[in-house]
Amino acid sequence: MEERLARSTACRLALYALLAAAMVWPLLEVAAYTNDFRDAQVLGLHERAAVAAVARFHELPLWNPYYCGGLYALGAPQSRHASPAFLATLLFGVERAQPVIVFALSVLGMEGTFRWLRLRIASDSAAARIAPVFALSGQFAVAAYRGWTTFFGFELLPWVLLGVTLAAQRRARGIVIASLAFAFILGFGGTFAAPLVAIAATVEAARAIVELPGRDRARAIVPLVATAIFMATVSAVRLWPIAETLAAAPRIMAGTPGHPGKELLTFLWGTLEVKDGDVGDVGSFHVGVLFLALAAAGAGIDRRAIPPLVLAIAFVWVAAGYERKPSAFAALREIPGLSGLRYPERFLWISVLLACEPAARFLEALPRLGETLRWRRSSSALLTVVVLVTVVSELVTFRRAALARDLGAIAPGPAGAFHQARGNRWLAAYHDGLDVGSLSCWETHPVRMSPRLRGDLEAEEYLADPAAGTVSRVAWSPNRLALHVVLARPTRALVNQNWHPGWTASSGVVVSDEGRIAVELGDGTHDVVLRFLPRSAWGGAIVTGTALAALAAMLLRARRVPFAREKDVVTASLALAPIGIFGLVLATSREPPFPPSPPRNANGTPAIVTTVEDAPRVTGHFPVAVTLEAARVSPLDEVMNVRIDVYFRRTGPLGRADALFAHVRRRKDEPPPPERGQKRETYHNLDHHVIAGTFYLGDAPQGELVHDSFGVNLAKSAPGAWDVTIGFGPLGPGKTKQVEMVQVGTVFVP
Repeated sequence: MEERLARSTACRLALYALLAAAMVWPLLEVAAYTNDFRDAQVLGLHERAAVAAVARFHELPLWNPYYCGGLYALGAPQSRHASPAFLATLLFGVERAQPVIVFALSVLGMEGTFRWLRLRIASDSAAARIAPVFALSGQFAVAAYRGWTTFFGFELLPWVLLGVTLAAQRRARGIVIASLAFAFILGFGGTFAAPLVAIAATVEAARAIVELPGRDRARAIVPLVATAIFMATVSAVRLWPIAETLAAAPRIMAGTPGHPGKELLTFLWGTLEVKDGDVGDVGSFHVGVLFLALAAAGAGIDRRAIPPLVLAIAFVWVAAGYERKPSAFAALREIPGLSGLRYPERFLWISVLLACEPAARFLEALPRLGETLRWRRSSSALLTVVVLVTVVSELVTFRRAALARDLGAIAPGPAGAFHQARGNRWLAAYHDGLDVGSLSCWETHPVRMSPRLRGDLEAEEYLADPAAGTVSRVAWSPNRLALHVVLARPTRALVNQNWHPGWTASSGVVVSDEGRIAVELGDGTHDVVLRFLPRSAWGGAIVTGTALAALAAMLLRARRVPFAREKDVVTASLALAPIGIFGLVLATSREPPFPPSPPRNANGTPAIVTTVEDAPRVTGHFPVAVTLEAARVSPLDEVMNVRIDVYFRRTGPLGRADALFAHVRRRKDEPPPPERGQKRETYHNLDHHVIAGTFYLGDAPQGELVHDSFGVNLAKSAPGAWDVTIGFGPLGPGKTKQVEMVQVGTVFVP
């Protein structure tokens, strides 16, 4: 039996390897070239900076000086070097490692789906045949086109669900599988995937508990709680830095995105196309109509297929976003930690995985309906052809997207002295090879860049008081900077990079000088060595190491002693050990936190004020707990910009969908706009959830006076009188008409 199982596993993995090879073949043909898509530029720069730190400077990739004026590399949500896949990058290079990583993760995705299905499907053949559908689905083609290699971490979603279900069955290896898979996803840049995976894992845990006999359900609680703890603590080396980054600069994702049901279906069965330099939504989760038919038929032939199909449909409901009422997606965004959810359609990934079970049950059950061997063989062959057609269509979709990429070649220049430049975020991947940092920043979170950073300095290290002495660079690397300073009087030595509390100095005191790294020094000669080693990096590594040791101890003990009820105390103790280490690090370390920065508008004006400054008083009645107090509309400036300042107070709780409405509309009694020429626009919608670009309307401090300043350019707008109106209310389909708009000013366009 064991030999037969080994042979079947080897054959299955060989089949999956062939499918994965067919998938990545278009990437292998051009593996030496870089993806020139805008997202790929930024993601590639993160990876290049990590490679440079390790291979060139022989340091851990903790600080990335090449982007946004300096970033905490381990805490950057989009970096992916905190995973075993980074070893492939070090061996083959950033570009050549991409197909290797995609290949390996695709095989893991197929095998993980198979093993997860086998928990509930008796047939090896049915589970093995349907498993590739999830791992090759269309969103992975989208990820390859856009350079979202981090999204291939989603291939480990079935492993997380497999581990959760095994943990509910009180199997210690389930805790290990779920924890390691989640840690890989998060370390691989899965900060976007992690919330979706956590939601799917929670649903899977609830389902696993329901499937257990009544007497065993309560006993599943301890191992499931231990699983959740280990998922967090094994990921601590990555989770802690990210948490610090987003606490200092929260990721604000506003809007009320949504998709009608018919549109979501086109995502699943449509043909993915490249248009206007990007891939569209149609076919972006391609699995084909045949697979959807198999999943639907599975519920009709086997009652056990109904629960997973219902769950798959439930996640389609979530994927509809604000388009469906009530909105499950809107409810999720109200949960602490999930307010940053933005793209509801990504929940289709979970739907596709869940739909694999009813589809596999149909493959398993249909041949058994007939009594003859001929029926069983012919029906099984027909279903295999149906699955094969689905898989081939997915491979064609991936190939179509891969071949349509715009590619470029990076030729690193000679190594020189590092310096900052204004940069270009759309060509960011080309900068680090020239020892140039890009101050042009395009990240998923509001990076706390110093407004005093410059791209035209003769030297990146200089004195706040140039007449006080001299400073010269002795040595430079991403995490370490050595300076020789000679001072006649005390002053600050400034570094043209962003400050972070993880920077320390061998002499003097590191402080933030308007967001720049600065060292306060007295007079005399100083050999200053600046080092970057934040607490969340070394502390997170200790917590992760403790969690891995605890997992190993749990697994070894479970092999010697059955994982029975009396072992719950041991399980709980091992799970709590890394949490205790985390608390100990916090208690013994004195690293200063990022000081909270006062919220400001894009033009630098404060977002929280005490009085209204030179703005007419206005009032209005709105369907939400907001009082409008004043507003000002500035006249057109020399480039046809209009600035709008709104002053209001939040008087009660607000929902995540509540927004500030701002409309700039040409009066109806004005003459018709010219038929020719560019000045034909007659309406501008400036509705927004995020005030001053820094916090949601619902998070505005209750009772305090809030100042929101924004603008619009009317250079292409039709001449005449334009009215500016303001309102507050829930934003979504059909909601705008329910909000009373208050006119706050008029603009005359010449």
